[in-house]
Formats: sequence, C-alpha cells, structure tokens
Amino acid sequence: MKKLFAGIGAGCVAAALAGMMAMNVFAAQITEEEAKNIALEHAQVDSSQVAHIFAKPDYDDGRLVYDVEFFTNDYKEYDYEISREDGSILSFDFDAEYSFDREAYRNREGADRANTAEQAKETALKQAGLDASQVSYIEAHLDYDDGRAVYEGKFFSGELEYEFEVDGTTGNLIDWDVESIYD
Repeated sequence: MKKLFAGIGAGCVAAALAGMMAMNVFAAQITEEEAKNIALEHAQVDSSQVAHIFAKPDYDDGRLVYDVEFFTNDYKEYDYEISREDGSILSFDFDAEYSFDREAYRNREGADRANTAEQAKETALKQAGLDASQVSYIEAHLDYDDGRAVYEGKFFSGELEYEFEVDGTTGNLIDWDVESIYD
C-alpha cells in the first residue's frame, strides 16, 4: 500500500512539474503588442504613420504565429507572419498599389523612372538591402496592370524568395513579398 501511495505521489509531482514547464513555455511567448512592434520596426514605420494595425493569433503549418497587418496614412499595406514563440519574422508582404503617385505619372520625365527591367531589379535589391552578388537568381519582366506598365519580378537570397512589382513609369516599388523558399 505504501508503494501505491509513493507511486501516486511521484506521479503527482511529475504532473505538477510538467504543468509548470508548460506554463513557462506559454509565458515565453510574445504578446500581440510585441508582434505589432516587431512588424513596425522591421518595416521602418513609426506608429504615428499608421492608420490601422491589428494582430491576431493563428496557426500555420503547426506553428503558433501572429498575423499582423497594418495600413499607413499614405495607403500602404503591410502583412507579417511572426512566430509567437520567439518573435521571428516568418514572412512579410508590402503592397503600395493605392499610393500611386499621379503627379509623377503625369510628369513622366525624371531620373527615378524605371524604364528598364534592370532598373526595376535595382529598386527591388535596394528594398531588400542586398546587391546582385548576394542573390542566386533574379528576373524582371514588363507587364501591364490595369493599363499601367509594371515590372514584375523575383529573386532568391539564402532561404528567402522575394517577389516585387515596380511601377514602370515612376520607378516606385508598388508590391513586395518575402517568404521562405520552403513555404
């Protein structure tokens, strides 16, 4: 009988320890507010420039994540997927379609105009903080989106795939997406 109580007692102690360890795992997770701050810092956007931001807990491929989305006052949209476990950025996307610079479009003269695929690639590499020697593949081609000339392209660096669109008239980056090559 003493062995039975000793076994039950040891089981209770083990269960209590496992429970405390599980609480520590959950306590180590980042908060929604921290996920928002990580996204804003990565995008180099000050909170005063944000019109709307939200974060929601989610699961992706069995991982606990926060989906963070925010819009700037000049109508740019950012989407992030951030690990709830350690705050690492798993993927992000930038979309500036609504920030189309009509004045620059009217004044089609200008040094910043992307009138070649090579200039569009340079714009995308600059956005990523990379140079051509750091990528394993890069391509861009001219396309038309709602009658507007755009250069669509992609490149790979390390374990990341970058996709981009550059306005063919103004040279402005209008769409940006970065994700793991494994997704």
